[in-house]
Amino acid sequence: MALFWFTGALAIGVLRPTNTWDWPTYLFLGILAVIYHAYRRRGLSLSMVGQGLLQVVALAALSTLLFWPFIANYGTGYQSFRLWEGSYTYVGNYLVIHGLFLFLALTHLAREFRAWSRSWTQEKLAELQPAARPALVLMVAYVPLLLALMFRGYWIAPVVLTLILFAGVLGLRPGLPAARRVLLILIASALGLTLLVEVVVLEGDIGRMNTVFKFYMQVWLMLSIAGGAALALAWPSISRRWPLTRRRAWLIVLALLIGAAALYPLLATPAKWRVRMSEEAPTTLDGMAFMKTTSYADAALDGSSQTIELADEYAALRWLQRNVEGSPVIAEATPPNVGEAYRSIGSRVAVYTGLPTILGWDWHQQQQRAALPDARIRDRMNDVATLYNTTDPEQALALLEEYDVRYIYVGSQEWLYYRPEGLRKFDEMVAAGMLHQVFRNPSVTVYRVRD
Repeated sequence: MALFWFTGALAIGVLRPTNTWDWPTYLFLGILAVIYHAYRRRGLSLSMVGQGLLQVVALAALSTLLFWPFIANYGTGYQSFRLWEGSYTYVGNYLVIHGLFLFLALTHLAREFRAWSRSWTQEKLAELQPAARPALVLMVAYVPLLLALMFRGYWIAPVVLTLILFAGVLGLRPGLPAARRVLLILIASALGLTLLVEVVVLEGDIGRMNTVFKFYMQVWLMLSIAGGAALALAWPSISRRWPLTRRRAWLIVLALLIGAAALYPLLATPAKWRVRMSEEAPTTLDGMAFMKTTSYADAALDGSSQTIELADEYAALRWLQRNVEGSPVIAEATPPNVGEAYRSIGSRVAVYTGLPTILGWDWHQQQQRAALPDARIRDRMNDVATLYNTTDPEQALALLEEYDVRYIYVGSQEWLYYRPEGLRKFDEMVAAGMLHQVFRNPSVTVYRVRD
């Protein structure tokens, strides 16, 4: 039993250092499992509540203690939720994303409801009669609740909340085998997550991008397990007992959904390729080959849109790969804001050479170093801008010494983001013997700091 609890706490706790977004979801599932275990042993009673609370606290505490050194020294960039006030998911979009899983989940819910309804003898219905009036009141109150949610813009709420409640009611009925109860819990939990990201977003997110895709990955994992189990449970009955017409209709729908889901990598990959690459880019395992034929628009210092040709950048990066030994620090541009960093080839020297740079992508650095004061990142960003913008060679040299910079990269991005008079000082520093020009092509110049 001790090994059982240790393994469970370890499996949940390890999610905090590996992918913190997973931890609250799977801790919640672990808590449900603990409560269900207490319910099976003691039934619905005060002793069950006491045992359940004690074991929940034990599970959460043990999963925390096992990774306390990490927790005590880790700072996260996301520490609170807020209500999401942006656009919401439409039902059509929701069905496109989750349609295959929902079809399998609905099949399972329908079969569970049919199995339950077959047990409704006169005696069983009499036992349920005391709950009939409260259930009717709740059903009447449920309609205005759904209307209010739709008025608020939660378009998927009528579908999702209804399925959650339906799965919950089916999962709470007595006498249900544990495996089928767990399956219903997984379905309800996954659907609950899809509704959660409509209501709240993590503070500091870019819109709700990370909130949606991080939790949707968990949803897909849970619904994949639930869908596979639902199909395995349903198939014997479908293949042997269903009338031919109904079976064929069900199989046709399933085949169409699987086919539609399988189309995604076939259609999305070329679509993404067309957005990010040129038509002439080769199909290859060389992650830099696209640069020979690709250009993209970036924002210049004055706000205008300029086109960057990457062929010269490719040549400069290849030169660095072949000629620079060890891991000297290299100076390169830092995109001025988050949007440009995500839509540019920011940090391209560090990315394609492996050489350390003064500062990588600003927002990623803030996220990954959330325990540090924000000024640490801003100061480096300002220092990079000063290095390129200043016309004072001595000030530039002081910054180069402060960060132990060995190479200075002046390419297309640097000419867009920084002042031309500041960039021209590097040639003056070459003439003064402070720098040595080691590479030049029409778009890129690389300087080495003299010893």
